Amino acid sequence: MKRREILILLLLLIGAFITIFFPNIKSQENVIGEKELLSEVNKAGRYASTDEIANAIINNDPSYILIDVRDVKQFKSYTIDGAVNINLDNIMDDKYKDYLNTEAYTVVLFSNGSSKADQVWLRLRCTDHKGIRVMKGGLNEWYKTIINPQKPIDNEMTAEKEKQYLFRKQASYYFTGTQVSSGVTKKKSSSKPIVKRKKKEVSGGCG
Repeated sequence: MKRREILILLLLLIGAFITIFFPNIKSQENVIGEKELLSEVNKAGRYASTDEIANAIINNDPSYILIDVRDVKQFKSYTIDGAVNINLDNIMDDKYKDYLNTEAYTVVLFSNGSSKADQVWLRLRCTDHKGIRVMKGGLNEWYKTIINPQKPIDNEMTAEKEKQYLFRKQASYYFTGTQVSSGVTKKKSSSKPIVKRKKKEVSGGCG
């Protein structure tokens, strides 16, 4: 069984778990069906690359909201600049609606890898939240590609890979403060405030 098939099976099992243990969710109107959910699970577009996220932060793109779904201890130990912490168990709390119940922003979930963020993504899509994506590879991939990027070996170097590596190298300087290069300056960490806006409530679940 391929890795993607295993992931799909895992997500559907989680969906079944949510339906069994949260029966009130199933009775709500805003529900996406299993076929639609399965289709979205297979779409590469539901993932955001670490390069995309780094570029958005460096360019102060206001259309992204980064959500660290790990526990508080891990979040306080290390996270990405500007991310907010909403762990898996609390993701459906009413106080977080301003982060999640919006189509004006791209909400990007991340964890150490991708599995926990995928679980949160599934729960949110089951309740018909839109504009939710997952940072592919999580913080492990962030460290490998952005914080400590490795230069491609000479016989694998192409113009595209060279451009990507130069960007990642500059991004590394930006996030670590080790060096300043090509006009990219170190930015201090900050917390993104909750954006207050009127939006209809989204409810529902896998059904």
